[in-house]
Amino acid sequence: MNGENSIMKINTLSDSEFKSKTAIISFTPIGFFKTKQIEPYQAARQPDEMSEPGEIIMLEKNNFEQAMQNLNDCSHIWIIYHFHHNQNWKPLVQTPRSKEKIGVFATRAPYRPNPIGMSVVKLINIKGLKIQVGPNDLLDGTPILDIKPYHFESDLIHDSQIAWLDQALTAQFNIRFSPLAENQIDFLEINNLKEIKTFILRQLEYNPTDKNRKRVQKNDQTYELSYRTWRIDFIILDLDISVLSIRSGYTSDDLTSIEDLYFDKELHKKFIKEFN
Repeated sequence: MNGENSIMKINTLSDSEFKSKTAIISFTPIGFFKTKQIEPYQAARQPDEMSEPGEIIMLEKNNFEQAMQNLNDCSHIWIIYHFHHNQNWKPLVQTPRSKEKIGVFATRAPYRPNPIGMSVVKLINIKGLKIQVGPNDLLDGTPILDIKPYHFESDLIHDSQIAWLDQALTAQFNIRFSPLAENQIDFLEINNLKEIKTFILRQLEYNPTDKNRKRVQKNDQTYELSYRTWRIDFIILDLDISVLSIRSGYTSDDLTSIEDLYFDKELHKKFIKEFN
C-alpha cells in the first residue's frame, strides 16, 4: 500500500441494493505519512503528549500545491487515512477502556469494514509538499486520503456523550517508576531505545494484567511486561503501579550466540555491564 499508485477499493451496496448490484468506490492516496511510529504498539490510541510528531508527504501530481493554498491558516486539521495494517474487520471489539466488547461503529478501533481512520492534529508548518504536524496516532507509511480543516464552530460539540465510555468499569492506574527503573530508562534512551517508557505507560495505564492484549505474566509477587527483548518488572497495589526495574530478556547462552535477530545484543551487553 505504500507505492505512489496505491489504490484502495471499497465494496459498498449502492441504491440498487435490492437488485443485488455492488458499486466499487476507489480512492487513490494523495500522500503518505512519515513518522518514527512504525509498529502499531508505538502509536497512541488517540493523539497525546507522548506521541511523536509526523509529516504528510503529498504526491507530486494533481495540482496539490494549489489545493494546499491557505491551509497554513488552519491551526488544526483532520487527516482522513487508510488503516493499511488491517486486513480484516471485527463487528465487536474490546477497547482499552472497557471490560466488555463494544460494537465497532461505537468505537474508533481500526478493525472496520472499510479501513478508514480520522485524526485531528495540530498543523505545525508547510514546506512545499510536506505538511508537518504535531502529536498523532498514525503509523509510518499510512496512505493519506484527504485533509480537512478542524472547524472550531462546528467540530466542537459541548453536550456530546459516549454512554458506554462513561459507564466503563475500567479504572485508570497511576504509574510510578523506581529510581533504578528511571536510571535504566535514561540509559536505554541515551542508547537510542527511546520509546520504552512511552510503551510502559500506555500498556499499564488500563487493564495492566490483561494477557489477551499484552505480553504480561505473573511471577510470584510481581508482574512481568515484555517489550521486544526487554522485560519490565512491576507490582500493583490498588490503583497504583510501581515499575521496579528493566532487565534483559536474553539468557547468557543467548548473548554468546552470534545470531542477533533484533540487532540489539550489544546494547543488552552494555546494559548488563552497567546495572548488574
